[in-house]
Amino acid sequence: MGTFLANIYSIGNLARNIYIADFVDVAIIALLIYSAIVLFKQTRSLPIFIGIGMLIALYAIAQVFNLYLTSLALQAFFGVFLIVLVVVFQQELRRFFEFIAAWSTRQRHKNTTELASEPMQEILRACAQLANKQIGALIVFTGREHIDRHTEGGKPLDGIISEELLLSIFDPDSPGHDGAVIINKDRIVQFGAHLPLSHNFKEIGKRGTRHSAALGIAEQSDGLAIVVSEERGALSAAHKGKLTTLNGIDELERCMKEFLREHSPETTELLWERILKRNSAEKIIAIGLASVLWFFVSYPAETVSREFAVPIGYRDLPQTTLIENVSPKEFTVTLAGRGERIFELLDPQALKVTIDGKAISAGTNVLRITESMITRPLNFSATKISPSEARIVAKQFSLASVPVEATLVGTPARGFRVESVAVAPSTITLLVPEGSESPEKILTKPINITGLRDSLTQETQLVLPLSARLHQETDETITVTISIVPR
Repeated sequence: MGTFLANIYSIGNLARNIYIADFVDVAIIALLIYSAIVLFKQTRSLPIFIGIGMLIALYAIAQVFNLYLTSLALQAFFGVFLIVLVVVFQQELRRFFEFIAAWSTRQRHKNTTELASEPMQEILRACAQLANKQIGALIVFTGREHIDRHTEGGKPLDGIISEELLLSIFDPDSPGHDGAVIINKDRIVQFGAHLPLSHNFKEIGKRGTRHSAALGIAEQSDGLAIVVSEERGALSAAHKGKLTTLNGIDELERCMKEFLREHSPETTELLWERILKRNSAEKIIAIGLASVLWFFVSYPAETVSREFAVPIGYRDLPQTTLIENVSPKEFTVTLAGRGERIFELLDPQALKVTIDGKAISAGTNVLRITESMITRPLNFSATKISPSEARIVAKQFSLASVPVEATLVGTPARGFRVESVAVAPSTITLLVPEGSESPEKILTKPINITGLRDSLTQETQLVLPLSARLHQETDETITVTISIVPR
């Protein structure tokens, strides 16, 4: 009860003790809960899932109000909870992991018009004939999830969809008549396949085995199953754990087009549209549950603080702005996070106070250092920065391209002369203070050629005006080649 009251009391400080990583944490858990809710809802296991959730809520209440006997009994249950979970939800857990894998590796499919043109018309014509003749049929369109583990028997085909092929498969004298045809995109990949039967007798009603198989595959995958009744020639569709009777071929066509639009979108749906339009209630519940779990599990964890010496750095500093002086050169930053363990993975060398260079102007700048300027991992917050201000003296320059000229001292030996002097680089880029004129040329330090008889290549330094600076430090060294020839 004390922990609960402490949590409630700290709600007022929630904004101050929440990190960006917490949003990511809640989002991941909410995604997993949402996926579980959707899948459990389709497989009719949602009541069991809700029952376990109620036991967890009851255990939380028992902990809050110190109900010793209830807590002890539920602790014993949760001691074997993982075993119970695997036994009760074996199929659902396997499909859950397959669903996550299919969602994360989903690729862009062909668009609706490619899938819904001639192959669809062939299927519709075949279904119309089968319904008129009261010949039973079961056709399954695969979605993003693989259904191989749910099928038994059957023969691989990899055939082009056609009315004649479907009619021959479902001919009462055909060996594949009692099985299902599996269609993936625009190919018949298998026929005569046996599907898992559903135990949802309320949904099946008085319908037969084909309808039970259609509902069974719709409960265990995201595929669409089309059934033609042998007794009445009626059309039915099973999808997302629901079995619906269709009113003729037109409604079957609408059902197929809707399925194909969902799995092979003709136009790209924006992320925010997909978030808002589909399963809104389930998403709200998932976010709510994830937030409650975070508040009772992560939020109460002890907040640990440590101090670090953090150097200063700059972002987007203009190349014509030079920092003359900065005080201080490093700051004492107090970082806070939940638990001691998060500091074990923290690299102190990666911490930096980053100042936006665009905020620095010529002269003396006094900038306030805020938490947003601290480069750090998302699961840390900067609770204290000392000192709280930086004093930066900057100078503004302009760029000027200036030729370089070698300075020679002395004369070659008698009978020899200087034929040519080559300088590399021949021009350099200087930073000249704004308002000052750039020099016409830059001279090198003197090179003594007294008594030379042979050509000479020598590295030397530049002699810069007091107010100018090099744009690049690599330009400081100049190579001078002096060609000496006989007169």
